[in-house]
Amino acid sequence: MEKSNQTQDKTSLKKVNGIFLTDVETCNKQRIIMEWSFVEVNGFMAKVKEECYIIKEVWENEKYRNSEFAINKLAHWQEMLDTGKAKLISIYKLYDRVNKLITERNLTLFSAFNVNFDFKAIEKTYHRFGIDKRKDYQESNKIATLKKWCLWEYSKKIYKTKPYIQWALANGKVTDKKNIKSNAETIYQFLTENQHFQETHFGIEDLQIEYTILMSSIYQNTLDRNNAIILNKNGSWQTVQAFRKELEEKGVI
Repeated sequence: MEKSNQTQDKTSLKKVNGIFLTDVETCNKQRIIMEWSFVEVNGFMAKVKEECYIIKEVWENEKYRNSEFAINKLAHWQEMLDTGKAKLISIYKLYDRVNKLITERNLTLFSAFNVNFDFKAIEKTYHRFGIDKRKDYQESNKIATLKKWCLWEYSKKIYKTKPYIQWALANGKVTDKKNIKSNAETIYQFLTENQHFQETHFGIEDLQIEYTILMSSIYQNTLDRNNAIILNKNGSWQTVQAFRKELEEKGVI
């Protein structure tokens, strides 16, 4: 789990104007992004716009194409480009596109399932192509102005529950170290009662399940009359483990 250098904060869903919900697909351990997809979620929590981009400078670089996280996904990315599901774009034009969307739509939150991972990948990709060397970078980089909202953290009302723990144990949703899984794929399996569902690990497709997790989390929190959301705090695999231990000590599982 990565740490955020932003101060933890709290706000209310009632104050959220719009959300930049994103999923990046990196091509290597250095987190250079090949596919960057995002969804604009408005103040009514409705999906307004979906956009999917393949970064031209990465796509046309053989080293990146043949890297460990990319090589087996090239055919599908090519299909996405051929069908218009994704667009090929220069990182410099994509930088401008993202900044324009955030500004024009007055988006206030940057959200992803594992928010620190995606945020850091964007920073690393900007750095790789020298965007952070621009004289106007501090002013023009609108991503940096957004507060981070981690869906992994927010969805605790789903996975930090006795029914989820019981379901996970009954269906073998544990890691090799016997820790209960709380990743997006497993949470979505629980929500949809489909334990065989598998994430595709293509950004625009994975965003669909993350939006479902977002909506389900809002519903669960609303049932508890809780409109508060914690900002700049990332989720952790240890959260569900600590709750499991608590239930075991009480003898209820």
